[in-house]
Amino acid sequence: MLLAAVIVGFFLLGFDQRTDDTGVEVGLILALSLALALAAPRRWVAIGLGVALPIAAASALNGHVDVAAVVLAIGMVGAGLGWLMRRGSAAAR
Repeated sequence: MLLAAVIVGFFLLGFDQRTDDTGVEVGLILALSLALALAAPRRWVAIGLGVALPIAAASALNGHVDVAAVVLAIGMVGAGLGWLMRRGSAAAR
């Protein structure tokens, strides 16, 4: 699952470099980190970082540290929501 998160992160990095549609990109980061965290809830932190870190690193290298921080926060929020959803469904059983 961690390898899938990193692959998704690099896919999103390619998407980030070819488009200016920030809303779609934010939605993809949230949705994909959430979906991967639902599949592996114990590794939600690593999944959030794996999805967001390629874009954050590229942004930081280009001098946009503020963008890097926001991207990392979005990835972690998505993965955290996936963890909470999975935790809530396990508690309901």
